[in-house]
Amino acid sequence: MQTSARAISVKRGHDITFRWDANCGVDGTWKKDGLTLHNGGRINITEPTQYLCFNLTIRDATDEDEGEYTLKLSNWHGDASGSAKVKVLDFAVAWRKIDHQRNDKVKTAQREFTPSNPEAQRLRFLLHGPVGAGKSSIANSVNTVFQGRTTVNAHAAPSTGKSETTTYNMYEVKDEQGRKLSFVFNDIMGLEGTETGGVLTADIISALKGHIKDGYEFNPSSSLSAGLYYNNNPTLDDKVHCLVSVIPADKILLLEESHGLIKKMREVRDVAKNLDIPHVVLMTHVDSCPLVKEDLDKIYFSKKIKIANYHEENRVDEKVDCVILDALDNIVNFANDYVIRQIE
Repeated sequence: MQTSARAISVKRGHDITFRWDANCGVDGTWKKDGLTLHNGGRINITEPTQYLCFNLTIRDATDEDEGEYTLKLSNWHGDASGSAKVKVLDFAVAWRKIDHQRNDKVKTAQREFTPSNPEAQRLRFLLHGPVGAGKSSIANSVNTVFQGRTTVNAHAAPSTGKSETTTYNMYEVKDEQGRKLSFVFNDIMGLEGTETGGVLTADIISALKGHIKDGYEFNPSSSLSAGLYYNNNPTLDDKVHCLVSVIPADKILLLEESHGLIKKMREVRDVAKNLDIPHVVLMTHVDSCPLVKEDLDKIYFSKKIKIANYHEENRVDEKVDCVILDALDNIVNFANDYVIRQIE
């Protein structure tokens, strides 16, 4: 006979331990995803004693240890087996709670929000990150949440490695009645790891300071320092009030290997820090994490996952809304704190 597989979750770096007790003399074989396991390395299999206990321990669990583990027992009476499916988590419990019941409350608060400094008519968030990270999808997703339907105001980048966004664009957020909310997203050309591709860090820094006007077409070979689209005397309303770095969760390792890209992002981050501009990191493409793809409620079981966004979906989902609103609520609060600090 074979028992149905039960689910086990274990925190990364902790030990995975199995124990099955037999009530008569049997031979046992441990398998993972159909392949026989043997003693050695991080795997410790304890042979049964007179107590007929079958023990398997895997030390320091990693993502590779996820799978279905089976103990197959046999003797002259026949065969039997038991299984367990293992999930390896960054956290054994969620480090942040998801409360879908707060969606309406947060949306109402954001609809009624106005910046606490009259010199800032609306808060401005600058989206930046590598090509294909999902910057434009963030702006679309926030509008989708407040309008209750899928919206496509900003065009997401295709899988060509080239930025779909080539101009400095401002995206307003509106509710179901078309009323404008008191914050906007500015989207820029994507970053690339080479010196000659993508948006220049000098242009991102100029945008932070409010020097670039809406509609400017980025030039990867030359930064903007004068002309029609250069704002010589930016007001607080023109400046960026929160820098939002958008990182694709499925390309973290590739980004770590791209020293040029990381160098650019650090340079922008350091300037924002010196300007006292708050900085938030949003991670997109969360379905690259199998646990989150299976159940979005598990998004905060991983310290690497921050936000889900609407990209290919054709209908709204309260779980996606909840994660977006949670991130937005924090961004608005950080940005509002910044404009308060600018009051003389």
